Amino acid sequence: MQPCDLAPNASESRLDKVRVEQFDVVIAGGGPGGLSAAKILAERGARVLILEANAEIGSPTRTTGGTFIRDAQELGIPPHLYHVLRRGRMHSAHRVVTREYPTPFACILNVRGVFQFLAERAIAAGAKLRVGATARDTLMENGTVVGVSAQDTRGQSYTARAQLTIDGTGYRATLCKRAGVHGGFKRFGVGAEYDMYAPHYDESETVGIVGSAFAPAGYAWTAPYGKRRVRVGVGIIHGDSTENPADYLDKFVSQAEKFNINLKGAQPLEYHHGLIPSDGMAPQFVGNGIMAVGDAAGQPSALLGEGIRWAMRGGILAGNVAADALQANDVSKKFLARYEQQWRKTYGKNLRIAAIINKRIAGWSDAQWDEGIELLNQLNAEQFGHALASNFVSSWTLWALAGNPKLLRKSLGLAREMLFARAN
Repeated sequence: MQPCDLAPNASESRLDKVRVEQFDVVIAGGGPGGLSAAKILAERGARVLILEANAEIGSPTRTTGGTFIRDAQELGIPPHLYHVLRRGRMHSAHRVVTREYPTPFACILNVRGVFQFLAERAIAAGAKLRVGATARDTLMENGTVVGVSAQDTRGQSYTARAQLTIDGTGYRATLCKRAGVHGGFKRFGVGAEYDMYAPHYDESETVGIVGSAFAPAGYAWTAPYGKRRVRVGVGIIHGDSTENPADYLDKFVSQAEKFNINLKGAQPLEYHHGLIPSDGMAPQFVGNGIMAVGDAAGQPSALLGEGIRWAMRGGILAGNVAADALQANDVSKKFLARYEQQWRKTYGKNLRIAAIINKRIAGWSDAQWDEGIELLNQLNAEQFGHALASNFVSSWTLWALAGNPKLLRKSLGLAREMLFARAN
């Protein structure tokens, strides 16, 4: 389907059945990226409309919500909306690495609570939010996106015209594909997860399981978020495997005791299913009159498949550049490219490394995973945490490599892959 063309002189017969509204910015998607951009734009005086296709912000839940405390604090997420972790374990078929954190490093978000908190902030700043409202297509004039065609829960269509459109539609990247910004993604992390009431689970720790028995081309996890609630899931990279994570989920739950995971008496209260792009950053995520944030821009870290903090940071950068563009009355791709340039300069190296590592380890055998866990055992707790957070371009990396010749040899291979990837 091609982007529709709605010219200013369109005949009345085309418009008399379709409501037309005017905004400065239309944001498709009420996720963390779109909501963060909306807050910035509204605070800077823009008329902002957010269109969320689901009937409720943050529901259905499609992510586990793992993130890092420093990021949560920097992004203004209140402490009551995340559960701190003090221990992390990672198991392969025959090896395990365990790290203790007296000072908590990572946390699990109350996903619905965080998304709704972000929505409240955007609304308080002056943004307008509609739930059950789907952006169907881009409106194009002379090669520039000038808004979207949308539909509400009653099936009624309307047009939302805007100087700028932000695609926050997630892994589908609906508007970017319609406008020809990029062609979408081919490789996805596909997850299946139970949100369980687990009265005997140790809420201080998170556990990851790798290997062919429970998560070929991916990993399984347990992630507590307080009040005896634990998210138990399996994620598999489609593009590297055709296995369905749901087929492994019940097996993992039934055999969790093998890994000293106490799910005795646990029962699922919710079932979650979601996708996250694992190709790495999109080749470009701006065009004339359009920007993408979060999953639609390929901004998540492919290492663990976590994207909330990245989407929020992308939304903040996009919101500020978008506000500058409105003030300059210039929504050209050239102007909006400032956002993409800032993103790549600030986060690009770490995310490229994360994507290369993900593509390398997705095809590992059980024996290779055993070796990988042995390498992780060479890292201290702080270094282990930085690695999981995709914080590779930092002084800790040099210290870790200097003390571990085997890790140094592995990293040299990774460096060669990075140079090849940049050259191509």
